[in-house]
Amino acid sequence: MRIAAPLCLAVLLTLRIGAATPLVHLGKAETWLQLDEDKLQGRPAQLAWSDTEDSLYLQTVEGKTAGALKIRHYLLEKDREPAVLDSEPAWAREYWTWKSAKSYFGDRMMTIDVDSRREIVDAIRDRNTAYLNSEAYAPATVEAKAISGWRIVNRLMLKGHVIGEFIDEEVFPGYTFSWSPNMLGLIAFRDRGGRLSIMDLTGATQTASEGKDVWLPAWSPSGELLAYLERDGRKRFKLSVVSTL
Repeated sequence: MRIAAPLCLAVLLTLRIGAATPLVHLGKAETWLQLDEDKLQGRPAQLAWSDTEDSLYLQTVEGKTAGALKIRHYLLEKDREPAVLDSEPAWAREYWTWKSAKSYFGDRMMTIDVDSRREIVDAIRDRNTAYLNSEAYAPATVEAKAISGWRIVNRLMLKGHVIGEFIDEEVFPGYTFSWSPNMLGLIAFRDRGGRLSIMDLTGATQTASEGKDVWLPAWSPSGELLAYLERDGRKRFKLSVVSTL
């Protein structure tokens, strides 16, 4: 895996703090491919850059239970049909290990926490919206419980920001975020509005002007590119790549 040696992050942060410039200069998003879940026979689960940064690995899963899951593997190249692979490449497994890690290259100060709450869903006013407070802070009355439902919300938290939210499902690391290579000191993530956002080691953030329903952000090994899937229909996605130079 081609990852540049660490730079002095203290110097990097000093330049950023108080500066009016963005954390990174995001170019215009370029669409590499249009993807269809039916053709791929599964929903996207992993996205990983190759060492040469001219292709990406896509893993899809089909099924709802662990025992019934079918996993398929594809190689994605710009303006080409996805190529079927027999298995996950070794480079994709290595990439996913650091991209989706709980801590930023072992830095305890940059460790993702999981906030799990059992929340009340108001069944009368909005079946899809939870109360702002969790059960722990706003106990429901017997009557409220009779007309309302519950949901389990797992939120990935970093520096006070929600970088991932999983409702009534297990947390899947890396699905909503990607650490940058270790010389950049950044993380790309899907914010609560579904937009692509960037955060540095101080907690300062930057939101991209493009991308409305972003999943599987993936920072290239050189740090010069960011890829992500953007939902483009009920079962359709587009693979977008943006320069960070």
